[in-house]
Amino acid sequence: MPNLISVAARFTRSVHIRHDFRDLRHRLDGYIVTPLVLQTTARIVGGLHPESRERAFSITGPFGAGKSAFGVFLTHFLVRNSSSRRTLLRSLHVDEHPLPLDVPSLVPVLVPGNNSSLRRALVQALVDALRTWHPNVSEQLSQHIAEALHEPALDPVQTAILVEQTAQYLRAHSDYAGLVLIIDELGQYLDYAARHDDERDLFVLQTLAEMAARSGDAPVLVVTMLHQAFEHYTVYAGAQRRIEWAKVQGRFVDLAFQEPLSRMVRLIAAALRPAGTDPLREQRLQWAERMVPLTEALGLRPAEIGSHEWRQIVADSFPLHPMTMLALPGIVRQLAQNERSLFAFLASDEPWGLRDVTRQAPDGTVPIYRLSHLFNYVETNLGARLFARSLGRRWAELVEARADLTGVDPLLLDTLTVVGVLGVLERAAGMRACQSHVAFALTDDPSDPTVAAALATLQKRQHIIYRRFRDSFVLWEGSDLDLELLTQQARRTLAERYSLCQLLMRYADTTPRIAYRHSYRTGATRAFAVRYVDVQQLADTMTVPAGLAGELLCVVPSDEEELSRAEHWACHPDRRQETARIIVLPCHVHEMREMALDVAALRILTEEHEALEHDRVARREIHSRLIEAEQILRDTLAEAYGVQSRWFYGGQHVPVANARQIDDLLSKAADETYRLAPHIWNELVGRDAISSAAAKARRNVVVAMLEQADQALLGIQGYPPERAMYASILQRGGLHRQNEQGTWEIGPPPPSDPLRLLPVWHAIEAKLMEAGTQSLALAALYTLLQQPPYGIKAGIIPILFVAFYVARAGEMVFYEHGNYVPVPDMAMFERLLARPDYFAVRLCRAEGMRFVFYRQLAETFAPQALTHQVQPALLAVALPLLRTYHQLPAYSKQTKQLSPQTQAVRQALREARAPDELLFELLPLAFDVPPVSEHASVSLEQMHTFIEQLRQSMRELQEAFPRLRRTLLARTMRVFGLSDDGVVAHRELLQRYQRIAAFTNDTQLHALGARLETAVPDGEAWALSVAALVVKRPPDQWHDADVPVFHAVIADLARRFHAAEELSVTAPMLPSSSREVMRVGITNGNGEMSRVIHLSAQSDVQRLRSEVQALLHRYAHLSTEQQLGALAEVLQQLLLNEQQVA
Repeated sequence: MPNLISVAARFTRSVHIRHDFRDLRHRLDGYIVTPLVLQTTARIVGGLHPESRERAFSITGPFGAGKSAFGVFLTHFLVRNSSSRRTLLRSLHVDEHPLPLDVPSLVPVLVPGNNSSLRRALVQALVDALRTWHPNVSEQLSQHIAEALHEPALDPVQTAILVEQTAQYLRAHSDYAGLVLIIDELGQYLDYAARHDDERDLFVLQTLAEMAARSGDAPVLVVTMLHQAFEHYTVYAGAQRRIEWAKVQGRFVDLAFQEPLSRMVRLIAAALRPAGTDPLREQRLQWAERMVPLTEALGLRPAEIGSHEWRQIVADSFPLHPMTMLALPGIVRQLAQNERSLFAFLASDEPWGLRDVTRQAPDGTVPIYRLSHLFNYVETNLGARLFARSLGRRWAELVEARADLTGVDPLLLDTLTVVGVLGVLERAAGMRACQSHVAFALTDDPSDPTVAAALATLQKRQHIIYRRFRDSFVLWEGSDLDLELLTQQARRTLAERYSLCQLLMRYADTTPRIAYRHSYRTGATRAFAVRYVDVQQLADTMTVPAGLAGELLCVVPSDEEELSRAEHWACHPDRRQETARIIVLPCHVHEMREMALDVAALRILTEEHEALEHDRVARREIHSRLIEAEQILRDTLAEAYGVQSRWFYGGQHVPVANARQIDDLLSKAADETYRLAPHIWNELVGRDAISSAAAKARRNVVVAMLEQADQALLGIQGYPPERAMYASILQRGGLHRQNEQGTWEIGPPPPSDPLRLLPVWHAIEAKLMEAGTQSLALAALYTLLQQPPYGIKAGIIPILFVAFYVARAGEMVFYEHGNYVPVPDMAMFERLLARPDYFAVRLCRAEGMRFVFYRQLAETFAPQALTHQVQPALLAVALPLLRTYHQLPAYSKQTKQLSPQTQAVRQALREARAPDELLFELLPLAFDVPPVSEHASVSLEQMHTFIEQLRQSMRELQEAFPRLRRTLLARTMRVFGLSDDGVVAHRELLQRYQRIAAFTNDTQLHALGARLETAVPDGEAWALSVAALVVKRPPDQWHDADVPVFHAVIADLARRFHAAEELSVTAPMLPSSSREVMRVGITNGNGEMSRVIHLSAQSDVQRLRSEVQALLHRYAHLSTEQQLGALAEVLQQLLLNEQQVA
């Protein structure tokens, strides 16, 4: 028959947000403004309220839901003035609406989906918007945007700043108040960022959201549109990265854009409604007359649609069967726009489509389009692609089950098909595969006996099974296990072992509940643990798990008496102090135990039953049942402990009417518990466990705080991650600012305290003051700040602590592993960032007489300390003294060649554990002066005497090693007979060595020569090198005992040197036949006698040597010393005889 089915063109055309906004033909003609459109628009426009911080929105909805068309409508609404908005709504037949018409007009920056870099697309869209709406933009702003467009590594912060500057410029120089930035199909950009591993395209969204929240009277609205959550685009990323992406999305107000079923069926009816003459009018009316009572009896009419409207919808959607019409939105939602959309199906001429089925019918008849037709259409036109969808397994099971029924009664095949399709839909629109719904879908008669018989046959043949807790049939592939029997046995065992409360804690969903409003306002995510407790457990105080803000106690009473007792406990005055506890009393508990037992039994079977390991079909069926049972339990618990239950907080009943009020209560509890929490928005460090990249950026911020606090932006160049960290904490918190002299410095939060940092600052100060003279473990301080009432995330605490240290550097000291750190350096701070549990801190204070004493010391040893903003800056005074001590060589740190007072000063510098202990106790004691207390009485004369003595001792301490160096030089020059000038002496001794080098084999003299040749020929360096050779240790490492050793050994070395010189002078004058030259000498109390001789090879000399050796051998009973003594006396007499002859 001729095809009488047509679909209006406006339902089948896709929307391109930028082109459709510009194209007059496709702007808003025929656009249907639904309640969802009005509600979403009102929520976004509400962000323009002057005090609102909600200006970043994420519109999430399935493909083909109309998000892009909504974006066009939103753009038209925001770009107009109030009168033009009124005209727009009137033209779209919107008479009653909640939209404010007098909000500011905004310039639209439209970013259509594109598989490229989001940052570049944003800047290009900014260029296009200015060209369209305000072409005469300033040269400076135009240049900034042009530079950004060509920047190879465009920074997220830079991008957000450009958008902010543009909005401010438009407010000052145009009729528009700001910008609305609409990013359509954001998923394409996120997919690009995920594939290219470029986090900058993700963090530009964070910076835009943060910028929009603070955009003030030059508002920037950021609206993104995508079909799934951010983290779903990181399919192959790790869990941590997916969390990072989810956190960024948390900066946006998530608005679900999914038309309810009632709206979708209205659209189906509108699309199929004839525009002109309707040849099927009578058939439509008769069809509706027959179908409407049946659908209402079966509970199929959507609750939002009245009976009269439902009748019209059923008539307009003819020849779609009502169950087919109700199934279409759910099926299309599963298959997604890129495969099929709702209106593409209605207008399609493909096999088994609506138009195809009606076209092939005999003339004069109009076939009803049923669920079996719809399945044939999906299977024929999608084929294998059908199995790649999210519920592809269920479609595959249906295809396999149908294949097993080939050649049988067509009713059996259609019955199986309807059961399978309804199973895929998962109870959508109230439909389920019960006997009455299946019969109605097939024959229009809910009680048709032939369908009941077909269901029984399919169940007997194990093609389908009946699920009691759902009152529905599902496909069944067959198994040797009796799953019903196994489930019942597990239920009985569990029922005997566990109470309902225990079952719920073990098997119900206890995911912590997040306090969204509080989390968004403070920048710190707070979640409440969910605990199911019976009345007897209420009195037990349990510690809230680490990382959670409090607990949500869901009371599980066994009867009305226990429910009354629980209410009395919840209203007790003691509850007023329990700010972190919320109590919920259920509206009912019936059937809850049965549902919990179902979940528990199925979970036990999946985890413990060995037979399931080898039965894939049974395992899959149990898994499927478990998913359904868990969902039913979740729904039941959500109802029992939802808006209809009774909520208590602080000993009072709190009315709760919707999910928003539940979040308000959670947020109120978080507000009370963390009443002194700062408001810091930074995703990098606003958490307890930060990434390695965030840790690196935090380290860079700490380095800049310690080394570049006197520079704007802490000297940070460009827009690295640490720039955003600095801006969100130090800059916005007012911790880094210019003082009255225009100098940049880090100090306490200002009185305005924009981030509420003053309570934290005071808490750090109070905790340190409380410790007094004892050191405070840094881990204990961090724990204090993490706990209520502050609740600061662990990633932020080190930045705040270092800021406090820099502001109070003059009076704060560190201990590492219990040891005082006299000179904190960057290496120490890096260790502190990595392991704060190794460190302790203490504040050093000086008041009363100690302050007077401090000022006298500062004027002498550290005048710059008096200019510090922290007074008294004790560490600034102690540091020069401590640095002097730590820079001393080891010799100076141990020698006793100092006055007793100087040795006492040195001991004080070595043993001091804090600046105040050093300055006011140990140093005075070194000069027999009593420790200086706050209330001591010390005259200025006494102070000046002490300071002068201290100065002399420090000078003596510094002079200890130079004095030793001078002594070593003088002694060396004396024993070698050198000039008094050190440089000349070095040259003389080197030249003398060079003359004897060839005539001596003495290794020590050659070592001396090597030192002389390589030493720096200044006044003392060569002498120190010689001294190190002599004592075998550098002089700066000597002990006092090494000095006399040096004197003795250097004298001996000089004697050997002189002897070598004599030898070198005599050797050239000896006969050439001399075999060897030797110097012999005798030293006694009368001096030294020596003689240079040559050893002769004459026979008489050889005979004399042999006789002397034989004589010594004859007296071998004498010791070597006795033999040498005798020979020495003979040698002495020979030398005396020679002198007398001479």
